[in-house]
Amino acid sequence: MELPTPEKIKQSLSEGWGNLIQKSNEDEIADVGRERIVVFAVSLILAICLWFMVNLSRDYNLNVELPIVAAGMPEDRALAQGLPETATVSISGEGWKLISIYNNPPSVNLNVTSSEVNLYDQVQQQMNAMSEVNIQKVQPLILTLNLEQRISKMVPVQPVFRISFEQQYGFIGRPAVQPDSIQISGAASLIEDITGWPTDSLIVEGASEDISRTIALKENELISLSRQEVLFNGTVAQFTEGEVSVDLDTRNLPEGRRISYSPSSITVKYDVPIDEYADLEDEELFEAYLTYEQIENDTTGYVKPQIEQLSDNEFIKIRSSQPQQVAYFMVLDE
Repeated sequence: MELPTPEKIKQSLSEGWGNLIQKSNEDEIADVGRERIVVFAVSLILAICLWFMVNLSRDYNLNVELPIVAAGMPEDRALAQGLPETATVSISGEGWKLISIYNNPPSVNLNVTSSEVNLYDQVQQQMNAMSEVNIQKVQPLILTLNLEQRISKMVPVQPVFRISFEQQYGFIGRPAVQPDSIQISGAASLIEDITGWPTDSLIVEGASEDISRTIALKENELISLSRQEVLFNGTVAQFTEGEVSVDLDTRNLPEGRRISYSPSSITVKYDVPIDEYADLEDEELFEAYLTYEQIENDTTGYVKPQIEQLSDNEFIKIRSSQPQQVAYFMVLDE
């Protein structure tokens, strides 16, 4: 191995010292740059704060939307028409005060005791607590209220639902709600014609087991409800398909007449809970018939049979019947 010469050692030391000085200078420049950025940011923040302090101490005009809330309603009276949601109020005062009102607008508690209310006076009374704030204008200035006698009555709850089931599943019987009726209260003209009160929509997809859900009742700002929600219950079971052939019969047939049909029987397909299918095997489930009046009034040669369920099993659901129409002939006098 060849030893380095004094010239090479000197050159290496010189290059290393130069690199060290260059790196040190770059670090100093970076530190100076960061210091300048910090100083600039602090100065900018102070300038903005000073600008706000100076400018928001001046007087300004501002339009703000204040929510309107009915208050002081007599127990035997009710609104038959809704109030405006907000009042447009023009106010003036120091910028600091106006910003506070703009960010958190106070409600106008409307004292509902007569058919006309001066909204300007109502706003003025509630804004008196805010010093150095002046009310310039209120729109609308006068509110005309439609007040009527308050009445109450009980109405049934009408559940609103859209439920899809897994294949071969469905409700046993009709779903029910608890309680099944509620008391509603409001202006007579609004309450008199109401025969039921709906729930919000219940949507369930792919149901295969019993459904028990709490459902909110529809809200109405003019009508009070005795409760806000009800319990929805629906019994779900797995169904199977059954099929039976039923001979056609004629009702109200005059004496001495006989009518033949082609075909002479109807195939009825039905659904029934699996657990109850075996109990129905020996039971007469349906009757298929036509009336003599149908024959007399027909001009096409084809009539539509009617299907009547004979079984007292309320869970049977007729799915289809075939054929939909039958031909008739050989109407004879005996």
